[in-house]
Amino acid sequence: MSLSGTQRTVVLVGAGVMAEGYLRAAQRLDLRVGLVETAARHAELAPRFPCVVDFEPVEGVAARDEAWLPPAMALAGRLAPDAVLGFAEPHVLATAILQHRLDVPGPGLDAATVSRNKALQRGEFHRAGLPQPGHRHTVRLSDASGWALERLPVVVKPVAMQGSAGVERIDTPEQWQDAVRRRDDEGPLLVEGYVEGPEYSVEALVRDGEVLFTNLTRKETTGAPFFVELFHEAGHGARQPVLRKAADELCRGVVTALGLRTGIAHLEFRARADDDLVIMEVAVRTPGDHIMEITSLAHDFDMYEACLRLALGEQPHLPPAGREPVRSAGSLFLGAGRAGVLAALDLTDWETREGVVRHAARLAPGTAVRPAENSGDRLAYAVLTSPVASELTALAARLKDTAQVEITGPAPA
Repeated sequence: MSLSGTQRTVVLVGAGVMAEGYLRAAQRLDLRVGLVETAARHAELAPRFPCVVDFEPVEGVAARDEAWLPPAMALAGRLAPDAVLGFAEPHVLATAILQHRLDVPGPGLDAATVSRNKALQRGEFHRAGLPQPGHRHTVRLSDASGWALERLPVVVKPVAMQGSAGVERIDTPEQWQDAVRRRDDEGPLLVEGYVEGPEYSVEALVRDGEVLFTNLTRKETTGAPFFVELFHEAGHGARQPVLRKAADELCRGVVTALGLRTGIAHLEFRARADDDLVIMEVAVRTPGDHIMEITSLAHDFDMYEACLRLALGEQPHLPPAGREPVRSAGSLFLGAGRAGVLAALDLTDWETREGVVRHAARLAPGTAVRPAENSGDRLAYAVLTSPVASELTALAARLKDTAQVEITGPAPA
């Protein structure tokens, strides 16, 4: 049944694998969806999702922000949508511009712009007095040498990328000089003081500037120097109430600093202690690594549907205030043990394990692989559930142990 007396239309800008939850929710809600995507991805999705009624192809380099606005505007001109929703990082600005022009709910053009630039985030968080690392924004890495060498270890990161791409910890003067040699002409970079402590994120749903719902996610990474995320546990706040309270307060501060109006916020931080948190970065789009799916499983509601309702100007259906997660849920990613060519990847054991909701290989045999330096290097994933967190962690460990990975030879140059 539709949300009102007439069927409503949503333009979805970008629809990768982790956006399919939006399409499933749109079908349940009897929404019409106009899709901005590549022709190949549209051809894959259209037969599976009858709610997709129109399509505009993205041209040029799909990873670039500017590729998405022309097709989004063209599609909106045909459909006159009731809502516009963006998926991943390259879709944020086109979505925000379209929301602004159509006067439909969204995070706001200013919040979206700041979210797409880590240097802008640092400036806004400093103005708001929010905790974050010491940092320098530099066009050439060598220009930050004096500052960085006095503060090692430091982290170098691009101002506008995702998935750990380009993030690198540097511990010694020799490593700094090597990074300058490799990256001096890369363009604008942030150099930040390294913050010791475990990594977490808060996923928040916001309406008219009010935070309606939060989830705390615990992360495990590869560690230095690249910190690629390999495991996420949603609903972690039930185990650490002091940390959860501090994370919620930090999230509200970030929402206020951004002027974020309506939508989702994905705030990443490190915890030096449960009540001593330091902001890493924030995004106003679907978090990666199946975090929306595992948040939905942990809290027993559909976060994708909630985002659609927010985009339509409605009050979303949320878990009762104060209710703890009903189960543990997580996403596991398998990394390569060494560089070479992936000869075989056998996940047969994963198919029979209780608690594995779904899984898939991410790279095919014949692909050159390496120990993860960014999210694209990971071999496979699984979405997991368990009654309690300790069993979830044990299940993830068993899956890593039973995956059969064969890597041969050196990686091609």
